[in-house]
Amino acid sequence: MRFKELVFLLKIDEEELLEKLYEEGFFNFAIEENKEGDRLLRVYLREGETLPSFLSNWKILDERLTTPKDWMVELEPFEIVEDVVVDPTEKVTRTDKIVVKLSPGVAFGTGLHPTTQMSVLFLKKYLKKGDRVVDVGCGTGILAIVAKKLGASYVLAVDVDEQAVEVAKENVQKNSVDVTVKRSDLLSEVEGVFDLVVSNILAEIHLRLLEDVSRVTHEKSILILSGIVDTKEDMVREKAQKKGWNLLERKQEREWVTLVMKRS
Repeated sequence: MRFKELVFLLKIDEEELLEKLYEEGFFNFAIEENKEGDRLLRVYLREGETLPSFLSNWKILDERLTTPKDWMVELEPFEIVEDVVVDPTEKVTRTDKIVVKLSPGVAFGTGLHPTTQMSVLFLKKYLKKGDRVVDVGCGTGILAIVAKKLGASYVLAVDVDEQAVEVAKENVQKNSVDVTVKRSDLLSEVEGVFDLVVSNILAEIHLRLLEDVSRVTHEKSILILSGIVDTKEDMVREKAQKKGWNLLERKQEREWVTLVMKRS
């Protein structure tokens, strides 16, 4: 599959950008910093897909046709947290660590972002062998794959974006793990009860998730919420408390917060 890649100078902060992109249902993008310290936004348009409306008056710095393979060449294997290695090259053979083979594609979740790193850290800490796990807003599927490699008995990965679902399925196949991947708007297509729910999405979407997550959890279930910018942490915690979730642990990297909760 080929995409049109457009590069823009990032004019607004990351939180505002993510809100605008998610409001328009646009998920195929990347944020990076160049050698001069400028923050750049790269968006990837499939054939026939239109640019998010708020970008229409932004100046395009660069434009080219590209494929997912082009985006992976600059990514080298790295340790996302202790003993968990992300390998975009598919060349790492070591057996003393958990290795996740990853084709980032155009879905959020290469493992480089602090929200993903904190999510993996808490999966390592709270997931017990044999747990049933659901990853809500799975993106590349990285958290679901880690959960399975950590010993979960059943893992379901869901995302509302069809491209993310396809990328996640590809990554599951690369890692030879038994993870079910399907399209779902949060938990709308999810049935059953899970021991652990992990979700690395925006704070506003967590508010929607909290409306329904009790339906698929039990009194001892663990809920990991990541992707929360610190200025919106309070509203997520207040909503969680109203829905019967108590805070177990909190971690912050830069402006990003991850919360671990348990049913009260």
